[in-house]
Amino acid sequence: KMDSKAREPAGGLDEEIDDVEITIRSKDKKTYKISKKAARMSKLIRTTIEGDSSCNEIDLFHIEGDIVAKIVEYLKYHETVRPREIEKPIKTNRMADLVDAFDAKFCDVNQETMFKLLLAANYMDIKPLLLLMCAKVASMLKGKTPPEIRREFNIKDDYTPEEEEEVRNEYKDLLG
Repeated sequence: KMDSKAREPAGGLDEEIDDVEITIRSKDKKTYKISKKAARMSKLIRTTIEGDSSCNEIDLFHIEGDIVAKIVEYLKYHETVRPREIEKPIKTNRMADLVDAFDAKFCDVNQETMFKLLLAANYMDIKPLLLLMCAKVASMLKGKTPPEIRREFNIKDDYTPEEEEEVRNEYKDLLG
């Protein structure tokens, strides 16, 4: 006689955890609930969960609450909607032409938040979010001259005109 466990189809770990929620805690101790399925888009969280199946809280000591909240929003949306592939090199600086409406609105943030999201996506190893934020930065660079880029990103120009000319001559074949 077979016991009931033996008759059940062998399911993977993913089936067991889909509906289970975990808590993500930010640097400033704010907490956010998210399904393990959505949270697994982060390789950092996925590795933590796989290393300890009883894990139901993740501490993100390096990431502030407002950024964790945005990341949770991103992960929840993309739990059911696959992120659109971003064509490289980007052909336009209009994010709405490159990604779906949610992602275009999601990355329409100030520069400080944009870079914090980029760094957090890198730290948490969320590849689609990292690619989205990199595309956002690229869209801000596309079609701009070096002085315009310096203004946009508040970068100090520390070359003297002579040094700039020297660099231009050294790399003239790359600069066109």
